[in-house]
Amino acid sequence: MSNYYEDIDYELLDEKTVYSGKRIVVEELHYYNPRKDEKLYREHVLAGDAAIIMPITENNELIMIREPRTPVGKTILAFPAGMIEEGEKPEEGAIRELEEEVGYRANSIKQMRVLYPTVGYSDERTFIFLAKDLVKTHRHLDATEDIEIVKIPLAEAKEMLDKNEFITTSETVALLHYFMYENNK
Repeated sequence: MSNYYEDIDYELLDEKTVYSGKRIVVEELHYYNPRKDEKLYREHVLAGDAAIIMPITENNELIMIREPRTPVGKTILAFPAGMIEEGEKPEEGAIRELEEEVGYRANSIKQMRVLYPTVGYSDERTFIFLAKDLVKTHRHLDATEDIEIVKIPLAEAKEMLDKNEFITTSETVALLHYFMYENNK
């Protein structure tokens, strides 16, 4: 790996939790930047780790979900996903979330990418998995989830990707990775 990524040399001067909810924590922080001899103010959203699962059936269909997302005021097309619980390995969280949201268990799961989708203000890290060899089970939706299952042929998903019809980062990255690397093997 290249030398482009390294720990910052800022000195943490103070931090304060300004909000603590069920899903996120928001902190206000002050740092000292020794290279510029200046004090910096930052707000961080601490969100934890998430698993994004790209399930492909034996019929070469993607299993996706349509779900209302209130922050953007839209029902979006996405892959099953969820937070990785404390003490859980990312692949365990992926397997659990896949079954909870769409009612399938993956006998084959492979990590494709790890991303920080919003590094300007959040520590959230997403693990993107490819799930194959699927077995139908039962869904176990959370009380707040309003999820519709959608199956999309891979060829159609490729066309949608080419037309910029996927509006979320995780789905775009997962599909680009799949079509660039996984589908060519």
